[in-house]
Amino acid sequence: MDLRPNEQQSMLRDSARRFLGEAYDFDARRKDIVGNPSPGLWKVVTDLGWPGAALPEDAGGLGGSVVEYAILMEEMGRSLYVGPFLSTAICAAALRSAEGPRASELVAQIASNGAKVALAHGEPGGRGFFDRPTAVARGDGDGYRISGRKRLVHDLAAADFALVTAAIADGVGLFLVTPDISGLARRDYRAIDNGQASDLELDGTPAELIVAGDAAQRALDDGFYWLSIGLGAEAVGIAEGALSHTSDYVGVRRQFGRMLSDFQVIQHRLADMFVEIEQLKSSLLGAMSTHGGGPLERMRAALGLKVLAGQVAAKVCGDGLHLHGGMGMTDEMPISHFYRRARVLEAQYGNSDYFLAAYARLLD
Repeated sequence: MDLRPNEQQSMLRDSARRFLGEAYDFDARRKDIVGNPSPGLWKVVTDLGWPGAALPEDAGGLGGSVVEYAILMEEMGRSLYVGPFLSTAICAAALRSAEGPRASELVAQIASNGAKVALAHGEPGGRGFFDRPTAVARGDGDGYRISGRKRLVHDLAAADFALVTAAIADGVGLFLVTPDISGLARRDYRAIDNGQASDLELDGTPAELIVAGDAAQRALDDGFYWLSIGLGAEAVGIAEGALSHTSDYVGVRRQFGRMLSDFQVIQHRLADMFVEIEQLKSSLLGAMSTHGGGPLERMRAALGLKVLAGQVAAKVCGDGLHLHGGMGMTDEMPISHFYRRARVLEAQYGNSDYFLAAYARLLD
């Protein structure tokens, strides 16, 4: 697979950077995260075709690949975009793997109409993405009803649908639930990075089965691959954004009669941040290159990328915060927002220790 951006992909990167730089600059972001949950310019994003950029043309998408997806996620990370793009992409990947007429219909809604979907998988006491759900789905006529609890459901407040995992007789099922349906209690809140999250209480909530058993597990594994690529690319954008802001800051900040950037120790720190980012880029490209490979190869690459993405983003943004000094902790400084997003990214769907243990199990 050739991962070098072609002319169209380079144009996509340039247009995404320009659009987000103008329509979603730091001041616009701060306004967006105040008040009621916002889908983050979703209508404009849909009109630009981003939700369908990596989806097939027969589903209404643009026929792109994982490269287009990574380009968009990287630029969103650089701009600290808050919106349901990542959560929708994860669900779209799972639905594509699930196949079937209903799953294909939902993918088409995402690609063509910008439908927003959130994955409700994490539960109280759980540690990460590979935990088995304890929520239970029982048959009820032609449908199902789910009882249980879900925690940290990202972007549900702005979503049109939720994909809910639940235990069934033959393993795990993936179900479609409408967020405002009866039998579902929801509490929305902001995480420390100002991203939207929700907790759910399901009490006999009506649900539509999309896929079950081994096919559901394969769908979740495909969803994790796209989750890892998305967070890895976003981490690159976050880290590069933090490095850029830090470099600009030390270039104008004076201490002891000199610019901070004149001190060799500061220059070395910036160089170390750059090297960390380049290492992460290599890991991202390595994981993207396994897109057409076998399940085990893809899973190993995805797990390694998730671990490194969290570690590098946290380190680079942490170093940037330190170089800003006390000023960097204030809400008015972009570096504090980069750092908070990096810390959430490291723990999102499971922290580095959790995924490192999962990687080690694949080596047995």
